[in-house]
Amino acid sequence: MQFATLTRSILLDLQSKGYNILTSKNRIDDENPTWYPISVPNVWDYLLQLDGKTKVMSFQEPAVLVIEDALLNVEDQQLDGQVFIEDDHNLRLNQRLHIYNQYYQFVANPEVYDFSFDPQRLIIRNYALHTGDHSMYLDYLQLHYPEHVSVGMKDLESLTRSLICLDSTQAHNWFMMHNVAVIESDIWVCDEDAILKVLAVQGDDYRWNISGDTEQLIYNRIAPQDLLPMHDLFWIDSRVRKEI
Repeated sequence: MQFATLTRSILLDLQSKGYNILTSKNRIDDENPTWYPISVPNVWDYLLQLDGKTKVMSFQEPAVLVIEDALLNVEDQQLDGQVFIEDDHNLRLNQRLHIYNQYYQFVANPEVYDFSFDPQRLIIRNYALHTGDHSMYLDYLQLHYPEHVSVGMKDLESLTRSLICLDSTQAHNWFMMHNVAVIESDIWVCDEDAILKVLAVQGDDYRWNISGDTEQLIYNRIAPQDLLPMHDLFWIDSRVRKEI
């Protein structure tokens, strides 16, 4: 349990866990509110009841943020405050780094890896996308790949804005709507935190090899129909390119 800076990534993560409102003891005009996520059966009813209470009791209007509205209408730089979260992304980060290092030995043999195939970079990037904290990824690029800092950070910021989280029905419909043929994960495809990128759509001339092998822990390629039974939630890079 910890407080984290409110970002779009945090909002997506909270929404995926069933929260739909951020409430605060701060007033609506406070510059740095402290937020607490809650789940209410009906957002509109909750807001009406809250409005009625503030008028009857002559309370100061409290700060309230509807998560869905914020995701649709508010940019990252417009979000303020700290939000209380129970999920420990730092613990999962350290666990992944340990497990993946046992498999890839990137600590002992860093010279084997480059920017395009670096498990440690992908794990830190995944952490940045889920938490909205980009500082660790920036530090990693500056230390190991200074020539990729500008492009790498621009891509991270673009993906942060484009990242969506869908349940299995929504994901199935999204894959169908975009004629998705092949998906590629960043980290292990069986991990629900994996970020899924559209690698190919129906009708592409190039034929991607789909091995179905999930023993590799990064860059797994899979067809949508094989992916859907694996997860309850799907974190998708919604930037579908016409030319892959």
